[in-house]
Amino acid sequence: MSSESTSAPRTGPATARRAPRHLRVITAASAVSKVADWQLGIVVPLAVLSESGSMAVALVAFALRWMPYAASPFLGALIDRFDKRTVFLWAQLTQALCMAGTGLLLSNRIAVALFLLLSGFGAVAVTITGQFVLIPKLLQPSEQATAVARLSAAIETSKVAGLLLGGFVLTAQGPSSAAWLTAGLYLLAGLITLLLPRIPSTGTPMKLRHDLGVGFRWIVRRDLRWLVTTMALANLAVGELETVLVTVLGSMSTHTLAISAVLSAGLLMGALGSRVCPHMFPSWSMEHRILLFQTMAFLALCVTALPHVIFTVIGYALVSFSLGGSNVASITYRQAAIPVDLAGRVNSVIRMFITGAVPLSGFLYAWATQFDGMGFWVPELAVAAGALALWTVYALRTPRHAPPVLP
Repeated sequence: MSSESTSAPRTGPATARRAPRHLRVITAASAVSKVADWQLGIVVPLAVLSESGSMAVALVAFALRWMPYAASPFLGALIDRFDKRTVFLWAQLTQALCMAGTGLLLSNRIAVALFLLLSGFGAVAVTITGQFVLIPKLLQPSEQATAVARLSAAIETSKVAGLLLGGFVLTAQGPSSAAWLTAGLYLLAGLITLLLPRIPSTGTPMKLRHDLGVGFRWIVRRDLRWLVTTMALANLAVGELETVLVTVLGSMSTHTLAISAVLSAGLLMGALGSRVCPHMFPSWSMEHRILLFQTMAFLALCVTALPHVIFTVIGYALVSFSLGGSNVASITYRQAAIPVDLAGRVNSVIRMFITGAVPLSGFLYAWATQFDGMGFWVPELAVAAGALALWTVYALRTPRHAPPVLP
């Protein structure tokens, strides 16, 4: 993201007094939006599955919401050109309108797919603006580390709340009411956003072609090229695992609240994996710690594929734990490899490849529904094995106790 200053001063007693209020507003808006995200994540797949009777249709429809993440470098550049509060507001309102339309036209598969696709652009803008722009713009550098930690904790808690709320409302009132409630939550997040000050862009607009060129040149470096390829393949294998679990359990007529509880447990396991990552083999190089968590994730996915629902649930929890640790390790690796002044541009391009693999994961799982039993999991296991083999080759070329390779 660009480093232009805001119109409000960043120093002085007035700003110091306002900062906590700004953080509360950002956190509240982001948390409410995340509740809506994860409510949508259980309501829409189950609703489409109920209407169509097809796991493949449900997986493809929800995968469309992830497709705009592949355009995150372009969206990030556009965000820098406008007032940040306005972007944050309209991103929330766009999602509210899309979910209202989904509630009205839930039986129309094409309309629901288009609404999900459009809402994905709003989701990308909310993520970039809320997590990467507003805090640096409104808080002083000394306050930012604490602010990020508080925001992250609120987001993780909100995910669980969204799943449980979505399961409850879907069971009690049906999918249309649940979709309307999701729309109301996005609207509420937008209204909370109005409590923030305006943050207009200043200076010369970003040169999109130049900044994209910088990002692409960096990710072809040896240390990042291997990581990006590995993580993109890993996301291709497990990126849509939550939606897959919703549809698999839904096709078994599992109670909606039980599905919510299973996914919530997975989220908590992911948070646990994130917390313990820095304490697991701290003397190892980051390459070998990533290898450890990727190996654990592959073995857990093998457990998920075993032919009994209890193995699917246990395997999902273990995959979540492993990915939580892997994400922390890979982000730490990237922080060591990428200069601070290039972090925004390079990471936005990395995000395009890694997060952009998530909708492809949905399409892969949808294609695999033609196979029965463990055959459904074989394509994803093959991709996960490829990702693990690729990173193993790279990691074993570095000493186990060496620091991360720097460019």
